[in-house]
Amino acid sequence: MILPRRLIGVALLGAVAGLSACALPPDAPTVVASANGTGPDDAYVVKSVAQEYEVLRLLGLESQGRELHVIDGHPFDLIDAIDPQTQETRDVWFDISRFFRR
Repeated sequence: MILPRRLIGVALLGAVAGLSACALPPDAPTVVASANGTGPDDAYVVKSVAQEYEVLRLLGLESQGRELHVIDGHPFDLIDAIDPQTQETRDVWFDISRFFRR
């Protein structure tokens, strides 16, 4: 059976979209739902730096810089992020105590 090119393109697009959706670990949406990342008291709790960037992708943001902050002995990453569509910037806080210096 020969499929029209348009149908093949749609099938490939669907397969690629499905793969990119599965690339995130299953707990990344849970991390996003658990906090707002607006400050140390509301930081996203992550397991790795890679997970920080996965959360940023879920939020539609890109990193513009990263700083380490230690507050009362607890380590945090503060990422200066930008929304590429609106050019709005936002600080996003991550609690990195699960993996910092381990």
